[in-house]
Amino acid sequence: MKLAIDAMGGDNGVSVTVPAAISVLKNNSRIKQILLVGNERLINPLLDDARCSASDIRSRIRVIPAAETVEMTDNPIDVLRQRSDTSMFAALKAVADGQADVCISGGNTGALVGLARHLYGFQTGVRRMAICAQLPTLKKNSYLLDVGANVDCSGELLHQFARMGCALSEALDGNKDCRVKALSIGTEAGKGNAAVNKAVALCEADKNINYDGLVEGGKLLAGESDVIFCDGFVGNIALKSCEGTAQYIRQLASNIFPRSDTDENSDTDENSEMDENVAQLLTEIDPARYNGACLLGLGRLVIKSHGGSQQADFMAAIEKGVRAIDGQLLDKMAATLNR
Repeated sequence: MKLAIDAMGGDNGVSVTVPAAISVLKNNSRIKQILLVGNERLINPLLDDARCSASDIRSRIRVIPAAETVEMTDNPIDVLRQRSDTSMFAALKAVADGQADVCISGGNTGALVGLARHLYGFQTGVRRMAICAQLPTLKKNSYLLDVGANVDCSGELLHQFARMGCALSEALDGNKDCRVKALSIGTEAGKGNAAVNKAVALCEADKNINYDGLVEGGKLLAGESDVIFCDGFVGNIALKSCEGTAQYIRQLASNIFPRSDTDENSDTDENSEMDENVAQLLTEIDPARYNGACLLGLGRLVIKSHGGSQQADFMAAIEKGVRAIDGQLLDKMAATLNR
């Protein structure tokens, strides 16, 4: 198992990606090698840290130099046409050349999608790739797609997204009979636009899909379905609304219930118990736990991390890449699409 990481990608670059890679290697002995792609002068000093050099970790890290970085503000078309000596391109190419099994990047989404399509192409039968994100729910893992790659979608394309989502659910969670819902403005039959209604008809007729009706935005996190499909415009807004709500609750709870270790007046058993419960709540709704969106439909594995990720967030994205390899996502995707 080998992973290629765009070490320069995202808002925080090597200050996040390199420590995250070191931590994941310490926790997972099955990873043979991580390729850190980027500026050697910035990467190597972090690898000389005692946490890395005092163990066998350093021998499992290979640095691949790349002179340039894709900035978050760069035009994806310009990146695709003019800038091939970037850490993002080199990390993706390492997978294309067979040096790694998956690429993880927190960089410019448009550039990542464009470069990945250019280098990998689509799997047989795929019309367009989709970005699939994991949602925190009350019951089980749930996956939402598309969350940004395709603003306008036909019913046929949404139907294919449903099938691709099922392959991901099976690969990551071992779920061979996932429940599929369509995101819409109501749960009654016909409560959708033309594309959604067409997709619903196709899903109902598809014996390979366990279609379970429509779902409204207010039930996204109820955990009543394994896969929820929609177009990228709706999905991106829905995902970021969920993330923003989680951040709002986390900040509000921190303001109302300050932790006892920072409050001299909160030293009672009651406050200690309250702190423990609040801490558990904040952990459960922390978006970092669910970071790492899968770019589905490509000929190789790509995981997109949030651009503003901190170390814990990026570790989750790396670990999702490991799960995708373990679950043989590409093989399951091909089998699902060929049924």
